[in-house]
Amino acid sequence: MAFDENVQEWKIWIGHDVFGISAGMDFEICIDCYYYKAIFEKDYFDWFVTIEDDVGFSLRLVETYKVRVQEKELNPIVDLPF
Repeated sequence: MAFDENVQEWKIWIGHDVFGISAGMDFEICIDCYYYKAIFEKDYFDWFVTIEDDVGFSLRLVETYKVRVQEKELNPIVDLPF
């Protein structure tokens, strides 16, 4: 998961496929080689993650985060030719 500066949004890349992220999305985030259940949230211009309904932290725009996402949560982004 990384921040796309061109559109000012967080996205998930799996290979060459790009997926959008929306507030309330469930996923697992890797911290120190362990995966924790998390929820992606947005408050005005601040993006943050709440881990296991307890701890929250702001995402750093310059970081790339390893995440695991269930397929049903993925929202493909399609580039249209027009």
